[in-house]
Amino acid sequence: MLGTGKGSLLAGIGAIAFGITSVVGLEAGGAPGGSYDAASATSYLAIGHFPTVVVTAYLALVGVVGLICALAYLRQSIAVDPERTLASDIFWGAGLASAAAFGVGWGLVSGIALAAAEGGAGATVPPQQTYVLSDTTLNVLFGSGGGFLGFALIALMLGSRGILPSWLRWVTLAAGVLAVTAPFFFTAPAIPIWAIVIGVWSLVSGRATRRVTVSS
Repeated sequence: MLGTGKGSLLAGIGAIAFGITSVVGLEAGGAPGGSYDAASATSYLAIGHFPTVVVTAYLALVGVVGLICALAYLRQSIAVDPERTLASDIFWGAGLASAAAFGVGWGLVSGIALAAAEGGAGATVPPQQTYVLSDTTLNVLFGSGGGFLGFALIALMLGSRGILPSWLRWVTLAAGVLAVTAPFFFTAPAIPIWAIVIGVWSLVSGRATRRVTVSS
């Protein structure tokens, strides 16, 4: 268990926000990916759908900031042991690379709709091209963002023995392996699920630690 409850509230809220806004951004934003569907590609660029794409993408960016807060808290928890400095640094580096990729990915997602809205009829492209651009952007999210986060979670599992509970370490390892394969899309839900689980645990664990401290 963590030796301190400091930062657990911010980390917990941040992780949960990342998990929720990522799902909302993908589902409500509706960026086409996976199997090609001309209707989905067309509706994604509809002017009436533009505000939804922008709002959900910006919410997802706020979620990325929440992810950084959670990563910083977890890194601090590992670094308590001087012998785990390397694992802590690897986790932090891969985690930041992941956050950067998620941030760039969401900018590209909203950029497709933004270009269509600002360009008007002169920027009209066929649904096939919209699909290719969108699916490429999603690969930045799942391929780069998900892949780097997966490596970070594997490093977290290896470096958190005696710090995180065993069940959470194994959940983290499973989520890390699935996150590395996130470009296949069907394993991508492991990312927001892990974020919500670690977020709830951070809140509960931090609250319990603060209660013990106050009682002492």
